[in-house]
Amino acid sequence: MTSFSLAAAAERFGGTILNPDVMFNAISIDSRSINAGDLFFAIQGPTYDGHAFIPDIENKICGAVVNKANCSSDLPQWVVEDTRLALRQIAEMKREKFQGKLIAVTGSSGKTSVKETIFSALNQRFSVCKTKGNLNNEIGVPLSVLANKLDSDFWVIEMGASKIGDIKHLCEIAKPDVAIINNIQRAHIEGFGSIENIVIAKSEIYSGLASKGIAIINLDEKASDYWMQLNKEKQIYTFSSKDKNADLYSSNLQADEQGYFKFDLNVRERASGTTKTRTISLPHSGRQHVDNSLSAAAVCHSLGLTIDEICTGLRSVDLPYARFQNIKISPLLLLVDDSYNANPDSFKLAVENISNRQGFNILVIGDLAELGDEAEAIHRELGEFAKAKNIQKLMSLGDLSRHASKIFKGDHYEEIEHLLSKLKELIKLNIGKGLRSNILIKGSRSSRMERVVDEITRSFPRTC
Repeated sequence: MTSFSLAAAAERFGGTILNPDVMFNAISIDSRSINAGDLFFAIQGPTYDGHAFIPDIENKICGAVVNKANCSSDLPQWVVEDTRLALRQIAEMKREKFQGKLIAVTGSSGKTSVKETIFSALNQRFSVCKTKGNLNNEIGVPLSVLANKLDSDFWVIEMGASKIGDIKHLCEIAKPDVAIINNIQRAHIEGFGSIENIVIAKSEIYSGLASKGIAIINLDEKASDYWMQLNKEKQIYTFSSKDKNADLYSSNLQADEQGYFKFDLNVRERASGTTKTRTISLPHSGRQHVDNSLSAAAVCHSLGLTIDEICTGLRSVDLPYARFQNIKISPLLLLVDDSYNANPDSFKLAVENISNRQGFNILVIGDLAELGDEAEAIHRELGEFAKAKNIQKLMSLGDLSRHASKIFKGDHYEEIEHLLSKLKELIKLNIGKGLRSNILIKGSRSSRMERVVDEITRSFPRTC
């Protein structure tokens, strides 16, 4: 980031400067990863207080943003009422200096995959910065903005929400030039209250667009008409997995036995009115990656990339772990690691995919979180869904997942050690029969289902 002074921040936003002013060009909120010369923000939370770590790093940092002044220290300090707000304000100062275009991505699922795919495509021709990992909340978005380079052509920023107002707040910081809602699903419904409120909350990303901004709209979503009306004064680009009236759409969708998809990508050129078509095979398995690819492709099309550049980006994207990742341990053992997170709709997509595979299909699930009063009913619904598919075994862990297991007539476990022991026994039994085990691992972050992936990959030597 460019250099700022604490005094300039205080002059604009208020607060008090204690000790001599200081210039800074990098910030940190984590004392464990501090670099020499960083400005440290003392963030407070329910179980931590950044002020407690300042004495240990005082000789390393250039200054601190605090709400508790230390008058006995010579360290430059910007004393404010709210250090989280101050972090946002510094990010706003940085955003104002960025002359490129900022692309904002939200949705109920697939945000990180879409962000990574946009980056993969744009980075062929342009200088691009992106959100690292999934830093997409009130702390993560300012950190992403502050980490990005001002001389870039594009910033790709991921935005998450758990209640109405969250996206509006993030857009006030990021001020997007291009905005996309990947999808609407039943995620974080406990905070939102209803699917209608999820639509309202996610739609804040379009309200936050610049006056000459570009809205990317998914015509497959029920809210698409509302979004078209909301963006009638802006540029609109549409995409769909089936609607040939969209600016960009897929056709001739095919999947192999391992769930890898091939389809025709159709892109309508606005200048000529002609439609160009390319056949593309995606490098990652799972039906959701088709939709995520279309989302990213529509963004890149709106920014002038050719269909061939878009296809290269889709083919070469490197997605983070645990997003429906095939881990082939042996010819008789395949893990499908979708443990990163889960909502009811992404769960169904994953189950649908694995149920099409040949072999003994095993579903290992943890609780799906933040479903509010509907949690038990939704877990029963998921048990019914799995029961209707080609799933031979369901193994569950967690208070809520027992309801899915009961409907399915699966095996529920109170302790992960017991589940892992039984799962390994089942794998060995299937191997002895010459039967391939296809194991889908799915659950919300709080379920920590990656523990199942780690133990199975450790226990069974990889031979392919």
